[in-house]
Amino acid sequence: MGITIGGTEPAAKVPLVEPALSARVDTTWLRLAREHHVVDAEGRFLITTTMEGPWVPVRIRGEVHMAEYLVGHNARPGHAEFVTMALDGSVMCGVTTEEYDVWLVVDRERIKTPPPPPPDMEAFRAATRRKQELEKLYAPERLEQPLDDGWVLLAFHRHTKNLRRLHEIPDEVSRSLFPGLLGDNHPGTDAPPYRLAESQAWELGERLGVPVDTRSFGYFLEFQPAEVKGRQSKVRAIAPGLLS
Repeated sequence: MGITIGGTEPAAKVPLVEPALSARVDTTWLRLAREHHVVDAEGRFLITTTMEGPWVPVRIRGEVHMAEYLVGHNARPGHAEFVTMALDGSVMCGVTTEEYDVWLVVDRERIKTPPPPPPDMEAFRAATRRKQELEKLYAPERLEQPLDDGWVLLAFHRHTKNLRRLHEIPDEVSRSLFPGLLGDNHPGTDAPPYRLAESQAWELGERLGVPVDTRSFGYFLEFQPAEVKGRQSKVRAIAPGLLS
């Protein structure tokens, strides 16, 4: 995420094998943040998950639980990736996960200008609501039981790689699927997921009556046993390298 500052030694390290890793990272961050005045007397500071921002103003209320959730892509709790900064932009404390430790880096020398102004919170909330609306649209209710073995349409978000849509394909559609939609391609029932071209995804979406967004999602066909359908329906499994 670009948080590590080249040539800067960490102010503290927390080994990844440390018991209660998330709590230890949070405790170490809070100690450094208070010592170096990243957090002011009222518990206020700026935070971002990328060096490009946006910097969001926050305030500590109660216990700190950042390292558990602000982690790298597909990383475990405690494998933290975030940057915090004093409100006046005078000092920064970045947290990043390296090979064996979580590094906490305090930096004053490289900060020459105040941080960018905080985002318009109303616009931020509106964007959040819009994101939630889209996620609701593209992550419908779980598949209804009972489930049978059969073909499914999978839609993985191109940025997060998360499975956002999972649609069962009715038998009457799947019987005509290969000759009518895929032509000479015949993925087997034990084959890896078959990636659909954009035109194929649009055609299948029309047949199934489901929304298709090929800019945001990559679409795949897969034959799944009922048990796999049920598991993916519950956990929204991450794409196993499909969109790499």
